[in-house]
Amino acid sequence: MKEPFFSIVITTYNTEKYIKQCIRSVLNQKLGNCEIIIADDCSSDNTLKILEEFSDSAKILKFSNNLGVSRSRNEALKVSRGKYVFFLDGDDWIADDTLKYAYLELQKSNADVLFCPYKVFWQNKNRYRYFNPKYRLNKLRRLKRPFDKNVRADVLYSVNYEVCTKFYGRRFLLDNNIEFKNLRYAEDLPFYYEVLYRAKSFSYLKKPCYFYRMGHKKIMTNTLCEGLPEALKLSKEYIFGVEDVFYKKSAQLLNFWLIKTNFDERLYSFAKEFCAGSILPKNSRFLQMKYKISSKISELI
Repeated sequence: MKEPFFSIVITTYNTEKYIKQCIRSVLNQKLGNCEIIIADDCSSDNTLKILEEFSDSAKILKFSNNLGVSRSRNEALKVSRGKYVFFLDGDDWIADDTLKYAYLELQKSNADVLFCPYKVFWQNKNRYRYFNPKYRLNKLRRLKRPFDKNVRADVLYSVNYEVCTKFYGRRFLLDNNIEFKNLRYAEDLPFYYEVLYRAKSFSYLKKPCYFYRMGHKKIMTNTLCEGLPEALKLSKEYIFGVEDVFYKKSAQLLNFWLIKTNFDERLYSFAKEFCAGSILPKNSRFLQMKYKISSKISELI
């Protein structure tokens, strides 16, 4: 049997409201040279029942124990056969002709990684917001290799680190033993940094192709406070020569979540030690004001 060009890996957990839109967005692609692998992580709602409707079009992986999104993706990667792998969350979807444009670009560039602009859809506000504007992509285009000591590190950190907005060469991932760390939150971070560290070539699409749904689920504080510190510690392994930028960006991320979690004691203790001098104190009026303003701006977009 001829190997597919794309392996589309969809991870699901209690996504009964959105999974049909997700799967159909792949089935509606005009490029048919792809396989669909759906990894369901022990859903307790009607997700599995819905998945059975697509059993003729997709390979469905069912796990007896809850593995988490990282291990679910790793298991799906093991059985994938495509030249390129694309990860898609079960509550998101992709635009029409995404695979067509990705195929044309990858046939031309044969890149290890293909970056994709994306849009965030705020479910609770019914609004879209565009990410990865052209100025960031133009910066990225000037780099000869994603991770290089000689390039400006802030360029690398200005590009979205989300796993689901990129196509990855399957052999590139397997040959470099790149897989997802067993994290319940922020699993994207160490994976992204390792991909940049190992990649020899990359390209990007100009047209937004991924739609990331937000505002429909809550982040559990316990999961966040355990997962984010571990993800940042694991990411340190792949930041040679750009430590100062890495800690600056980490501080920005931690400061944001400290506000969101009302300065959770565990996260605050880790942040002060991990990014010494870059974490603002709990009573910082500047920090409080900064994110209040940011929140108001988000409501207007």
